[in-house]
This record gives sequence, structure tokens and C-alpha cells, in this order.
Amino acid sequence: MDSSADKGQELPVKKPHTYRGTTTRNLRAREVGRFNDLDPDQPMTVWSVDSGDDIPISCRIPLLEVPAQLPLSLTISLDDLSDPWATIPTVDRILRWAEAVSYDMSGVDLVMGRSLMKKLCQTPYNRKDPWKAKIYRYRNTICMESDDERFNDDNSSFANWGKVFEDVMKTGGRRTPGYRCEDVDVRMPRLVSLGPLKILTNSRISCQLSENRVDKPQSYVELKTVGVITTEKNEMSFKRYRCRNIWAHCALLGIETVYIGYRTRDGELQKIQRFSMEDLEREGEQWWSTEVMLSFLKNLLTWVKSETVEGVTYSLTYDGQSYFSPVCLFPEEHDDLARIVKSSFPDED
Repeated sequence: MDSSADKGQELPVKKPHTYRGTTTRNLRAREVGRFNDLDPDQPMTVWSVDSGDDIPISCRIPLLEVPAQLPLSLTISLDDLSDPWATIPTVDRILRWAEAVSYDMSGVDLVMGRSLMKKLCQTPYNRKDPWKAKIYRYRNTICMESDDERFNDDNSSFANWGKVFEDVMKTGGRRTPGYRCEDVDVRMPRLVSLGPLKILTNSRISCQLSENRVDKPQSYVELKTVGVITTEKNEMSFKRYRCRNIWAHCALLGIETVYIGYRTRDGELQKIQRFSMEDLEREGEQWWSTEVMLSFLKNLLTWVKSETVEGVTYSLTYDGQSYFSPVCLFPEEHDDLARIVKSSFPDED
């Protein structure tokens, strides 16, 4: 067995300005299918772009309908926002779709969720923000899942307000007491090309622009909320941190448009603003660069690919204890991830 399976490896994290060579010109993302799995106990509704079939009604993305009047309240009972899939690993969901549509995995280098990809690419700027991931390599495909409990926690008020904001933007704000969020949970597997790397990931598309042709990549819209900007410090934080985070969330998957809702600390929506990815880059150009994030992500994933061997599970960690902390890769048992992957890949031996 290769020595990389016997001992840990380290990848230094360098100063941001040293990461160069990979830009948005080297980034491509295309839709490869959809699924809707509101009930994890029932078979998911699936669709593949290669099937030649029409998109099932339950996999169609709602149209954007911006509220005509503001402010609006984003508060709602937490019971109405329960997610039956909250504890199901992202890799499991992607591979279930791939198995259901017989997707050809031979050209896929990595399988990972968009949130983890977003987290990893911002490491050069988030030097004090630790993260962990677990890895299992099956043949030539590396499956990577977040192993950070804090990172996977999605139960805060801010997160719930974001979910209600999505619902508001699909209904034009027509809400009444006792109204429940609409049961729409369309997921879109996408194949991301980052230089030579092919990454199969999964995104939840909130809605699509009504003025464009439906079900086209340029129509897809992301929805995010941020705190209202009342001071120069708020404005700096928005440009330096929030714009970067939102760009990483959207652009890596080819999403061109985001609507940002500005909310108070009490969950009142006061303003809605539309941004393109280029708008976000201009807002943050003083503090961050898309080239740095893309170059780091490509370097990191290429390194992981070169240092892992088939049939071994690993931990990939960044502790953020100091500015010079490296990314560490070392063998460690993750039977849950190995079991998920093996159950989804056919045995070709």
C-alpha cells in the first residue's frame, strides 16, 4: 500500500496573495439532474438531463415573486421549518440520486456538498476558522463529507429566517397567521469543472427569474439574508465577509444572481437588493479575490487526490490554531461514510 495510507500528510496554507493561476475562466458548472425528496422514507423523485424526459412537476423550481410591500416579518414557529433530511449526509443524497438515474461516475473526481466546498475555498481568508472533513476513496472517486458539528448546525434563528425569506420570495410575501412554508425542496446535482477536476455536488435552488426562460442556468436565483447596514462597520463587514461568503456559495455552482434581504435583529425584513456575482466581487475587491479562493481550492483538492488511495478512509482537518496551521490529512476510520459509498456503487469485480 502507498505510504500515504500509513502516515499523515500536511499541506501548508500560504498567504492569500500567493494563490494564483485559477480564475473564473477555469470554473464551469452544469446541471446534470434534479431530485425532490421531502420524505426520506419514500423513494425520491428523480430526473436526469440525459434521460430525454420532461422535468417532473415536483422537480420544477418555483418562480421568483418579489414582495411589493415591506417591511415583512420573517418569524415563524420553528416546528414549521423542520427538515427530515437534516441528519442525512450530503454524499448519501448525491449518491442516491446517481444510483437512481444510473449516472456515469467514471469521470467524477470528487463528490462533496456545496457547503463544504464553500467552506474549504475560503480557508486562506478564514485562518482562525477550523474545519474537519472525512474522506473515502472508491476507485478513482473521492467522497468527502463535512465532519464538523458546528458547521452542520442549521437551527439558529438566522438560518430559520433565511428559510422563511425564501418562502416569502416565492409567494410575493402573501403570508397569513398560521401559514406554513411551502413544501418545495428541489435539489440540483451539478457537475463542477475546476480546471481538470470534476466535482459532483448538490445545490438547493431557491427559485428562478420569471422574466427569463424557465429551467435555464441564467435564470436560477439564490436568496440570502443579512443584517441591516446602519454603520460604516456594518458596511465593511458586509463587503469583507458576507459578500465573499455569498459569492462562494453561488458562483462555485454557476449561479449568477442573488437577492439579498436585509433584516433587523428581530427578524423584520426591511429591504431587498439584487446582486450579480460581478457586483459582489466589486463590493469586496479591497479585501478578497476570487482567484485566491479558486486557486486554493484547486490546489487542496488536487493534493487530496494525489495523497489518497483506494479503499482507505481519511480525516482532513484544519485546526486554525495559528496563522501557520497546515491542512492535515491522515488515515482514520469512518465506517459510516465507507458504508454509504459502497452501498451506492455497483460491485464491478
